[in-house]
Amino acid sequence: MARTKSFDLIDAYDVLLDMFWREGIAAMSVKRMADHLGLTRSSFYNAFGTRDALLKNLVLYYEMQSPQIALVLATRPIDVRFLLNELFRELCAQHVSSERKGCLLTNLSVELRDDEPDLRDLVQQVNQDRIARLIEICRWAVEGKELPRGTNCEKLGHQLFALIEQINLLARSLPDLEMLEELALSQLRQLGLGPKI
Repeated sequence: MARTKSFDLIDAYDVLLDMFWREGIAAMSVKRMADHLGLTRSSFYNAFGTRDALLKNLVLYYEMQSPQIALVLATRPIDVRFLLNELFRELCAQHVSSERKGCLLTNLSVELRDDEPDLRDLVQQVNQDRIARLIEICRWAVEGKELPRGTNCEKLGHQLFALIEQINLLARSLPDLEMLEELALSQLRQLGLGPKI
């Protein structure tokens, strides 16, 4: 009787995330991923289902590890300026100290092909959820008198998302912690969300 090879799902996700960071999504065929994990193709399909299902799960696994999880976990009352300044510091530090430059979702957005509509839809949905959460947190800042009453929270939420994406992209080509932090924090100050003095 053949012995079943077992593996830890989290370990497999970590191995495949590392593969993504090094080689990009184009290299992530079922055959390459199965070989990378030491699995046969049939074992791969038994463990993960389809390639698309696995890639969607990798996106969600990544999201749970991202510094942006702080936005999801934040509850009122909270010092919004502190939350955002620390988020950007952590984003910058993670991007510089890791071989994983930038953000998985940002990188996927750039690399996805038209023949992967389900994955593209997931990335767009996650990004829309991030924007909605940033808008909500901006409203908390208005309610907490950290921002003026007339603040356009929808516009500010989109600006914060754009700043996050800017940092994610710059981290790939200019992984300089001091420069990234200065850029992020100066932009936060311009948006009225710099640290309290």
